Amino acid sequence: MPIIDIHTHCAPPRPPGDRFGVQEALRGTPVGKDMVTNYRGLPAVAYHQMGDFELQQEACAKAGITGRIISTPFAVEVMTAISSSPSIDICKAINDGIAGIVARQKTNWGMGTLNPLDAGQVAEGERCLGALGFKGLLICSSWHERFIDGEDSFAFWEWAEARQVPVFIHPPRVPIGNEQQMNQFKLDELIGRPFDTAMALARMILSGLFDRYPRLKIVVAHMGGGLLPCMGRLDFGYRLGCDGMPEDSAIRCKRMPSEYLKLLHVDTMGFWAPHVREAVEVFGADRVMFGTDYGPVPIDPKEHVDIVEGLALPAADKEKILWRNAATLFNLDVAGRN
Repeated sequence: MPIIDIHTHCAPPRPPGDRFGVQEALRGTPVGKDMVTNYRGLPAVAYHQMGDFELQQEACAKAGITGRIISTPFAVEVMTAISSSPSIDICKAINDGIAGIVARQKTNWGMGTLNPLDAGQVAEGERCLGALGFKGLLICSSWHERFIDGEDSFAFWEWAEARQVPVFIHPPRVPIGNEQQMNQFKLDELIGRPFDTAMALARMILSGLFDRYPRLKIVVAHMGGGLLPCMGRLDFGYRLGCDGMPEDSAIRCKRMPSEYLKLLHVDTMGFWAPHVREAVEVFGADRVMFGTDYGPVPIDPKEHVDIVEGLALPAADKEKILWRNAATLFNLDVAGRN
């Protein structure tokens, strides 16, 4: 049976020299094969697996994974924050790098990336889907400490809905709120990022973005990040209403917030079977897709396979999660690639 990993990252090789003037800011300290970085005061380990395509392919093959949708989540958002080069040039270079990685193995596909708050980058989205042959786009849940539900995002969402492009929402390298002691215990990664995702999705729901663009194809990383534990609170906030509050603070969605969950898809990445079971219960087996975050999270992908295989679900539903849903949403020619 095929297994498609929709959430897997590989870093494109850096071009010779320092084209965008970022190497000094991103410099790390070698620790064995890995590198410890300290971008914006947030220590992190950059694992060597992130840039080792052959090692990734080998580990995934051993786990039974037959196809991967490869992307890179942080490069564009971080590089555009510290470089004086035009943002669009950095996006193009990163997307070209992803395309180069995907071309190395015919069983894989790619997702491009861009800044959804810059209407001028919609053309790069078209290039990703056209010339580069990508199957979707990865965007960060916040961009340079701005969320993705405001008017500056409307041009992107209008295009994404009209184009019916799958949009994978992934947290940024530095989550909003990172200055609140998240430099300790890897809290920026372990807690900050999933709740950056939760804030982004909550804002998209409560602001009425999904009422404006109800046909978006949205996939959310990490089973929705921290969204599900907060859904009851979003619902009671809606039920209590906003009478007397300033207009720009009032909830604007037209329906109960939890009703908008049916517009979302999620992956299985999280390493915790109870949460995977909850995701399947909430979203349904038709809207959950297999994902590992392998590369930056170099834990054996077989653990993710075993969690899905261990679910008390019909075999047909497990097939949906492991590959059929991905093949349908991302329009993948699975038979022709395996």
